[in-house]
Amino acid sequence: MRILACLWLLIIPVLLRSQDPIVVGLFYGADHVRATVTAQKGGYDIYGDGIAFAQVQLKEAADLTASGNAVNVFFKGKNYTGFSKIEFKQNTLSEFGIIPAGHKSNNRLYKENLLVLAYSSRLQMSNQINVEDYVAGVIEAESGAGNELEYYKVQAIISRTYALNNIRRHAGEGFNVCDATHCQVYHGKPRSEEKADISAQLTKDLVIVDHNIDLITAAFHSNCGGYTINAEDVWSKPLNYLVGCQDTFCLKMPHSNWEKTFHTEKWNNYLQSQRKNSVELISLRESIGPRTNYYPIDSTYAIPRRAIREDLKLRSTYFTVTQNGENVQIFGQGFGHGVGLCQEGAMRMAQLNKHYDKIIHFYYKDVHIIPRYMIWFFKD
Repeated sequence: MRILACLWLLIIPVLLRSQDPIVVGLFYGADHVRATVTAQKGGYDIYGDGIAFAQVQLKEAADLTASGNAVNVFFKGKNYTGFSKIEFKQNTLSEFGIIPAGHKSNNRLYKENLLVLAYSSRLQMSNQINVEDYVAGVIEAESGAGNELEYYKVQAIISRTYALNNIRRHAGEGFNVCDATHCQVYHGKPRSEEKADISAQLTKDLVIVDHNIDLITAAFHSNCGGYTINAEDVWSKPLNYLVGCQDTFCLKMPHSNWEKTFHTEKWNNYLQSQRKNSVELISLRESIGPRTNYYPIDSTYAIPRRAIREDLKLRSTYFTVTQNGENVQIFGQGFGHGVGLCQEGAMRMAQLNKHYDKIIHFYYKDVHIIPRYMIWFFKD
């Protein structure tokens, strides 16, 4: 009992740290110089460089502008200028909305707090929020509404794992992760799927670790087209838990098949323009085919399918090309890079009453699902 009591005393501080918020960069990649922030629920105290100077009540709005590296606030007829950082701190359970200049409306709502910096006369707005509320927002943004609860549990665990494993990805910009596909899509609080919040809470703190008890790279994509692929087929480094497998669950899902048509002349001109990036076929051996990494330009050279996908905006690298009169038709399968969890395959597995841990272990090999605050314990 004494040992258990001592262990619990060690765990309590870690549990408290596990409640630390995550800071999410909003409107990533945009160049907004002005924005209007409105308290849509509760109220906020506005702080400038750590000193409170105003209160925003329900439905009241404050205008923000950037001047060089300073943030200015216009509120209730007064200008407050020259701050290096502005914070909107909730004084009760609160939510805010943001309308950047040039936007007629924006129906996204964000829980908790707002942080605002300025870089080169551009506003950088970030949502400081509890990790589980962030995860709920990612679930709806990445998965949509109307799926099984068991699937949303899967998405919750991989989204939480991804975020915590990339917690310093944007540290130099003043936040942890962004709200775009560069990290994970996040549009604020869920608006149309209540199961997003429920699944985040039901899986609270659970993350995926590898055999070294390190957080995994929880890669996922929309549809693999029937086969997931190895990590090294997309990125340079192999990972023993990101190994390709056959996946029949996604084959009749919405994004399992696609096609695109180009005029033959445009297609041939594109292939010729890529000769500088080509590799001799003789060095590729068995690497040519619809599921391999290279597409042959002619009988001598081939180019990376990944480049073709990016240049021509194709849904995947798994495709065949057919001549049809004056056109070239590209028939493909899958949507996304194909590494890790196939979302539509996982959705189908959930429809077939597969438990969330079975789904996760199907796509990620030799991994463990544990509470994040116990990582240190299992490592020791």
